[in-house]
Amino acid sequence: MPEHDGLAATEAGGDGGNVQSIGEVQALISQKIELPSPPNIVMRILEAVQDDDSCFAELGKIISADPSLTVKLLRVANSSMYGFGGRVKNIESALARLGINALKNIALSFIIVRKLQGDSSSVFDFEYFWKRSVTAAVAAKMLAPLVNYDSDDIFVCGLLQDIGVLVFFQHCTDSYMEVLTLKNSTKTPGHIIERQLLGMCHAELGGALLKEWGLPESIYLPLFNHHRADCAPDRCRIAVELLNLAGKISAVYHSSQTRNNVAGIFQTLTDDYGLTEKEIKDLIDAVATRANEVLSFFNMPGDAIRPFSEMLQEANQELGKLNCSYEQLVMDLKQAKDESSKYVGKLIDVNKKYRELAYRDELTGLYNNRYFQDLMEKELERAKRYEHALSLLFFDIDYFKEINDNFGHLAGDAVLRRVAEQIILIMRGSDIVVRYGGDEFAVIMPETGREGLEVFAERIRRGIEEMIIPFDQASLQVTISVGGATFNGKNPQLDKRAMFGAADKAIYQAKGAGRNRIHIVEV
Repeated sequence: MPEHDGLAATEAGGDGGNVQSIGEVQALISQKIELPSPPNIVMRILEAVQDDDSCFAELGKIISADPSLTVKLLRVANSSMYGFGGRVKNIESALARLGINALKNIALSFIIVRKLQGDSSSVFDFEYFWKRSVTAAVAAKMLAPLVNYDSDDIFVCGLLQDIGVLVFFQHCTDSYMEVLTLKNSTKTPGHIIERQLLGMCHAELGGALLKEWGLPESIYLPLFNHHRADCAPDRCRIAVELLNLAGKISAVYHSSQTRNNVAGIFQTLTDDYGLTEKEIKDLIDAVATRANEVLSFFNMPGDAIRPFSEMLQEANQELGKLNCSYEQLVMDLKQAKDESSKYVGKLIDVNKKYRELAYRDELTGLYNNRYFQDLMEKELERAKRYEHALSLLFFDIDYFKEINDNFGHLAGDAVLRRVAEQIILIMRGSDIVVRYGGDEFAVIMPETGREGLEVFAERIRRGIEEMIIPFDQASLQVTISVGGATFNGKNPQLDKRAMFGAADKAIYQAKGAGRNRIHIVEV
């Protein structure tokens, strides 16, 4: 897979649309957002640690010049995270105990949090944001040795993984309030809405910001990829997974979706890393204890975080009357208590919406390949059972790569969305349209023979050929190559692979005939 600036840049994938490289995100940022400048002390610290000969003394000198920062670093050095041996009383001793890289990262954490602390009177809950971030940072640091991941950078990665949210809010306030409103009303993950409305998600913005500020790749690269794990380079995949796990552990204490987060944590740590149930429970408990301590370093109240085991015990007592003490029901009860009672009657509808979201392509709103595979199997079996006709149509956009190359991936996204809208206008009520992948689409047409398929294919081909797609100052036009396969329902041995293969081959025949063509076959 090709990489740019250490970031995967596949043509399509991730959370819908085209996966952007960090350079493309930085270009988009320059058009939309005026990034905050890094504090001067950040630049001085990063410059100091690059000089192997004098960095120890120089780093100590820089930090000692900031009394508030010095006090906080000494508290960390004497905390349960690092405290062993005698008490540390000066920065030189703290450097000797923590090491240059760890002390550098802790210092950067305090400085960046101070830079982006925010106004307590703001409608944005900065205290909640930083409590959740600090808890995630603690979880990431405690997870690392359990999965044999050796990195001093994982704490600062966990702390800053959502820093892009603050930058969005402070520099695109109105747009980001719309993101938060949609997130709360639709229950769609925030990073998906961010990409749809702002062209990038907070993880990509945060990673690009920290790269711009000169932080090392080992910090900005996992941040950039933590909502696009499938596209992350191999060298940061473990860090990305740790960030996602740390976020779930933090959400156990700062979110109402406790049961779902706990289930995900247990499954990943048992299946992928071989941890026992007791080790995982002890870890989640220990994160609360350690987070309370670390929150005090950032001048935030932390004693409200109660260990997971205490939460379970309290919930178990309430369930004892019903003899329902096993943990799944415990988590259900806690989640129900956290949610307002008026939502209880809507839980079934919410679950249906989540299932629907799992089957939808985020860029176009069409059904996705996962849904297509399931439905095609059912429709083919139904056609064979009742000997009804069934047609399958594939098409893709001619020269789509050239659109991306010449106009950029945002133009490619605009074309994909407009093509999807046009298909919806043309399709019948019984047809099922999906985005098959990349620039390829598919239509399942129940009880439709060759004649109906040919008429429908021509309507789609002509409709898309006549579209004009405005983008920036340009007007884009595209054509499609269409391949279709139709089945009369008489062959009980036909499987969906054969039908897929026939329709796919028909596309190549349409392309070979000059593109902007239709080719139909019978199977």
